[in-house]
Amino acid sequence: DLMIQIYDPSNTNFRMNGEVLHPERCEASFILNGVWIVELECSFNPTIVENAVLSVPTPYGKKQLYRLFKVYKDDDFSHAYGYPIFLDSKNDCFLFDVRPTDKNGQEALDIMLNGSKYSASSNITRIATSYYYNKNFIESLNGNEENSFISRWGGEIAYNNFEVIVNNRIGSDNGLRAEFGFNLTGINETVD
Repeated sequence: DLMIQIYDPSNTNFRMNGEVLHPERCEASFILNGVWIVELECSFNPTIVENAVLSVPTPYGKKQLYRLFKVYKDDDFSHAYGYPIFLDSKNDCFLFDVRPTDKNGQEALDIMLNGSKYSASSNITRIATSYYYNKNFIESLNGNEENSFISRWGGEIAYNNFEVIVNNRIGSDNGLRAEFGFNLTGINETVD
């Protein structure tokens, strides 16, 4: 079933159903190795508050969790924006002195997430070494430094609730094409 649900900010068990929402609009967008975000517009609802968790169906799964970071309300509507719940790791998964040495992608991620509630999967076979000192996991994964996981091992990032997937490539080329005059009659574009 493809429901959109909301959970109280203090909730930690997402196996049970949350409150079902019937939004006017709920859109998720994904930028490869960049920002993943969900936008929600719903009739005014007092349960839509900052730090609440939305469960929404996406191409990555029927029940993907997003932590609301921005909410605003007017007389008629509640508007909210959320990041994948995996990004909570920036506040509770710290690497104080972690040194994956001569490891492939999966081995390095396992070392980086050791002892946390988060997990990772990777098909990266490249062997590399990195050193993380007093950094949160997200910064270590995809920060701007040459020492980040993406800089050392490469890969493309996808989030699946409390799991991060870092593969050589996310998705696949199945030989499909979208071309004006062939099978595409129009396009909408938004530049930010």
